[in-house]
Amino acid sequence: MTVWQCYVQGWKGYVKFSGRATRKEFWVFSLVNILLMVVLTAGVAFVYTLMGNPYSVLYAGMAYTLFALVLALPLLSVGIRRMHDINRSGWWFGGVYLAGVLSRSLNMILQQYASPETYAWMTVVLGIVLGWIPLLGMIYLCCQKSRPPEEVQTRIVE
Repeated sequence: MTVWQCYVQGWKGYVKFSGRATRKEFWVFSLVNILLMVVLTAGVAFVYTLMGNPYSVLYAGMAYTLFALVLALPLLSVGIRRMHDINRSGWWFGGVYLAGVLSRSLNMILQQYASPETYAWMTVVLGIVLGWIPLLGMIYLCCQKSRPPEEVQTRIVE
C-alpha cells in the first residue's frame, strides 16, 4: 500500500469502527494530518500577518480548532481499528480521548476552587497523569506488530 492509499483509506473509513487498520495506515494517517495541521495553522497566521491583521494568531487558532474538530472522528476510528489489529479493545484508544476530557474537566474545577499554588501543582500533575502517560502508552501500543485474530491463534494451537 502506498502512502497516499493509506491516507485515503483512513478517510474512507472515517466512521467505521470495526475492522483492522495496519500500523502503516494508522501512522501515515496520523502524521500526514499533523503535518497538514501545522501547515494550515502556520499558513493562516502567515497570511494574516502579511495582511497586517493584529489578530493573525486568533485566526490561526480558529483554523487549528476547526481542523481538529473535523479530524477527531476519523482519527478515533483509525485508532480503534488499530487497537483491533493488535487484538485489543477499541476502548484502549478511546481512553486517551476520555483522559483528555477528564483532565480538562478537573482543570476547570481546580481553576474555580483551588488556591493558586495548588492549581499550579495540580495542573502539572494532571498534565502528566492524564496527558503524557496515556499518550505515550498509546504510542507504544500503536507501534506494536499486527496480530492475527484470536480465533485463528486458537485453531493453530489445537
